[in-house]
Amino acid sequence: MNQNFDAWQLVAGIGVFLFGMILLEESVKALSGKAFRRMIKNYTDGRLKAIASGALVTAILQISSAVSLMVLAFVGAGVMSMENGICVIMGSNIGTTFTAWIVATLGFKFNIESFALPLVGIGGIGLIFSAPHRSFSSQADFLSAAVFSFSV
Repeated sequence: MNQNFDAWQLVAGIGVFLFGMILLEESVKALSGKAFRRMIKNYTDGRLKAIASGALVTAILQISSAVSLMVLAFVGAGVMSMENGICVIMGSNIGTTFTAWIVATLGFKFNIESFALPLVGIGGIGLIFSAPHRSFSSQADFLSAAVFSFSV
């Protein structure tokens, strides 16, 4: 098995991931109104709810480091308490195990590109057509950045 290591592909992948994370952070800040804060507070109100929320979000996103980074941003912004943030991160670690269960159940028959690329396309088109409407533009930013950075 002959595998060639391409450093430029590694650098490009890291750059795309970091760009997606920055875009994701900016769109979360733009979307964080009263309703968003209330939703985060409702889903992370108790310890068990916070652990379950962290596990579920990580199982869906399949990347616990992104969940941890978002939790740190929410705690820093005062959207959630430190105790609930720790519980969400614990749940995120449990969600990583769920990801392994999903792969074990579905196998490698499931092609992530079948739904990731259309979502990136929809988010990109949404960015172009939503320039005058900042709220919709923030939602399009969030969709395209989340899928784009996590599918790389």
